[in-house]
Amino acid sequence: MLAKISLIFALVILPCPVTTLGEVLRFPTTPSVSNYVILPAPDFESLTTSFSICAWVKPRHTGSSYSVWFSYQVASSHDDEIAISSFGSIDDLFNGNLGSSASYLEKDVWSHYCTTWQLATTTRTIYVNGEAKKTGSTTSGRTLKKDGVLVLGQWQESRGGGFNTAYSFGGDLYELNIFDKMLSAEDVASMYNKGRCGSLDPSLLQNVSFQWTDFMDARRNGDVEVKRGTCSQWNLVRSVIDEDLLEHLIEQHSFNQ
Repeated sequence: MLAKISLIFALVILPCPVTTLGEVLRFPTTPSVSNYVILPAPDFESLTTSFSICAWVKPRHTGSSYSVWFSYQVASSHDDEIAISSFGSIDDLFNGNLGSSASYLEKDVWSHYCTTWQLATTTRTIYVNGEAKKTGSTTSGRTLKKDGVLVLGQWQESRGGGFNTAYSFGGDLYELNIFDKMLSAEDVASMYNKGRCGSLDPSLLQNVSFQWTDFMDARRNGDVEVKRGTCSQWNLVRSVIDEDLLEHLIEQHSFNQ
């Protein structure tokens, strides 16, 4: 088995950008408006009529009342396009809040979160750990606005700023992906059931508009750090290659059990 793992690392893992494998973004537990990750000009062209945002989130106790980990703001005034808190109180889309205790994420525990939406049905759904927790609707004809600013770890009260420590996030984020379609309940459940170290279903890869590496490469401010995750190396190997390819590699190199 050791020989198998060594070969796969040599053939598959080493040529990959290993600096991002299993790594998390860690936001300090002391509330501060200085700690955030920013994408000042994300291209949301493909997301205007449907999207899904999914991530593994591990909130920590910070003293912050709201702990907003995702914020996308277009207007200069208080008018959220998207804002998501880990404690369930804020789950805004187009300034309509669907947040409730049902979408509360437990402190010091990894939870899987997804929010999905599409214009055609005006339906939005919040999932926690693979289960639909809240469903609502948006105004008919209302699309997601472009040319905004995306911030992780703070709530934007104005475009790209207006941070307040009452909303600062503390904790870890991992495998944040934004898809250009409304994921089905089956898609979300499968993602959760594969676990934090699992791989994304190949059928969804073409729908990824922003992947985890985009956020890892974005500008970090304050004391936000990249930390090694707790996924085992073997799980990381399995998460970046197809099962059939894994079996093929093993067979081709005639490993003994």
